Parts: sequence; C-alpha cells; structure tokens
Amino acid sequence: MKQIAFIGGGNMAAALIGGLLRAGHAATEMSVVEIDPQRCEYLRQTFGVTAVTEPGDSLRCAGTVVLAVKPQQMRPACEAVRPFIDAPLVVSIAAGTRAADIARWLGVEA
Repeated sequence: MKQIAFIGGGNMAAALIGGLLRAGHAATEMSVVEIDPQRCEYLRQTFGVTAVTEPGDSLRCAGTVVLAVKPQQMRPACEAVRPFIDAPLVVSIAAGTRAADIARWLGVEA
C-alpha cells in the first residue's frame, strides 16, 4: 500500500491517524509533516508514525495526501509541499477552503 501523508499534525490529523491504526493500517504506512518539533515527537511516540518538520522527497511515496492544517495556513502549507507531491489523491479537512484554491496552490487542475 502506498503511504498516506498528513500535512499538519494537530488534533484532527491525530484523530485520523488513530482511527486508521485502529482500523488495521500500519504506522509504517503513514507519515506527517508538522512544523512543531515537539508535536512531531508526540506523534512519533504516540502513534509510531514518521514525523518530520519539513516536506521532502518522502512525500513522493504518498498515494494520498491529507491536508490537515487550519484554513489560514492552507496556502503556505500547499506552496511548501507543492514541489514534493505526486499523489493522485489530495484530501483537505479544512473548512471553508475551496478545492479550486487548493488546486491552484498545489499547481494542479481541479
């Protein structure tokens, strides 16, 4: 199975990760990009997932990218990960953020 990459490691991402683990997905199938080093450590310790503070080439292994940042952080987060995302599926959990805007910030067509 391809990786599921989370951009943002806050409470909503943690809830999704916990649910995926309970549903039988392996921690090795998930990774998180979270700018707060302490939160990265929490995610690693709590869930056993890979958590890094900056996006990188490991995102290219993701079949699904979950954008789990606050709406006001969406544009800079998308622009930061844009060079590294080849995923066929990108999902946003941010309320009020239009898919067309996310697509534009990621440099893809909606």
